[in-house]
Amino acid sequence: MKAKWIIPVISLLLILPAKAGARDQYDTLERIIAYEKIDELQVDIEIGIADLTIGQAKENNLLEADIRYNVRRGEPKISFRKSGKVGYLTIESGDKRKDYDEDRDKMSDENWELLFTPKVPTHFDIEIGLVDAEIDLSGLKVIGFEISGGLSDIQLVFNEPNKEEIDEMSIEIGLGEFTGRKLANANFHQLKLENGLGEVSLDLSGEWRIPEVELNLEVGLGSARVEIPEAIGIEVYKGDNFLSSVDLDRSIQKVRKGVYRTPNWDDAKCRVSIDAEVGLGSIKVKIVD
Repeated sequence: MKAKWIIPVISLLLILPAKAGARDQYDTLERIIAYEKIDELQVDIEIGIADLTIGQAKENNLLEADIRYNVRRGEPKISFRKSGKVGYLTIESGDKRKDYDEDRDKMSDENWELLFTPKVPTHFDIEIGLVDAEIDLSGLKVIGFEISGGLSDIQLVFNEPNKEEIDEMSIEIGLGEFTGRKLANANFHQLKLENGLGEVSLDLSGEWRIPEVELNLEVGLGSARVEIPEAIGIEVYKGDNFLSSVDLDRSIQKVRKGVYRTPNWDDAKCRVSIDAEVGLGSIKVKIVD
């Protein structure tokens, strides 16, 4: 995934006037995709500017969408098709070019609520630009999760253990903020983070079911903070760069050049290996009770 929203969002912020949205008109789109018996659901979401909520469907449906959208940009597009036992659900804004057109004084946020079935294993691929996102995947069957944000404020939470396993989670942040809570409940094998200028906080509390987990953290000018329960064995690989900062909890000790471990590394039931790559930014790894 590529954070294609970063350049348009920067340009937008430089010229967006204070009275944006004064003359906008809005309409509402409500859409339900009824439940069908499928083995897997692939969800692609692409939104330019909005307040976004993602959660669990209230009724027996694959999707329950309630969207208040800017008429100027056009009606959002929602499509569903099946190929064999796999369903493909695409959800996207109207004419996204109008998010950044010359008529800046008519810009305002949209409000999107997207609720998904807890019955079908689902892969989420989300690309957002200037979005405040509350993503609660508690109770869903998540088999894949990718998100790319420009200047977005993203909150992701797994309050319950995922009913499936995720081979790889991918988080790509441009200039915004990302907070992940109780991410151990996501049941992932590998998490890849790319953070340009943003602020990222990863809380790896929850129920650890995967014995070996990998974190690949790549930070440019931004920052990333990772909190890990003390029962988990931790190994960190980091290079020597005097311009960057990798701040490790004091219990994570050097074992050889570029490699650091907690004392319980050999005996821990669950372990996490962290590959920390930093440009001019910072990464902090903290052990919590």
